[in-house]
Amino acid sequence: MSYRPDHAMISADPESQQPDVLNATVPPGAIAWTPIQPITCCIPAIGHMGITDSKGYLHDWHGCPISANHPKQMLFGEPARYIRLVKFGDDASRKRWDDAIEQADNEYARHIHVMGCGHDCHSHVARVLNLLRYGGCAVHNKVELAAVVFFCGRHTSLAGALKTW
Repeated sequence: MSYRPDHAMISADPESQQPDVLNATVPPGAIAWTPIQPITCCIPAIGHMGITDSKGYLHDWHGCPISANHPKQMLFGEPARYIRLVKFGDDASRKRWDDAIEQADNEYARHIHVMGCGHDCHSHVARVLNLLRYGGCAVHNKVELAAVVFFCGRHTSLAGALKTW
């Protein structure tokens, strides 16, 4: 299983098939992360997590039904880190990715948010990856994802790095 981030960003090409997510700091097919202050000040690996669909829209669960948002509109502010998990080669891979996100979104619309020891934003992202059997694995979890973003994630900008630290 590889978590090597892909550093390509959403294209600002008006001819592209991307929706209006221009100037987004998080590309399609990525995990996005933002700090939850003041908790992150004390424990830098703790933050809020979401996942972008094949069009670049963000899905971040926070205890209520999920709607796809611009990647800069996370619950606790603009993303500070991301890790791109996939580049989409064809429509079938886009559909598979988006279907997994939609299924997890629908499942989590019925869950109660319990940060830490129950269902939370990290669990939602893990559920998407488990549905996809990402990296040949179906047992992704919140601790693994927090570690991956913390150790392998890329800061979105200098401001993102400063927000984290």
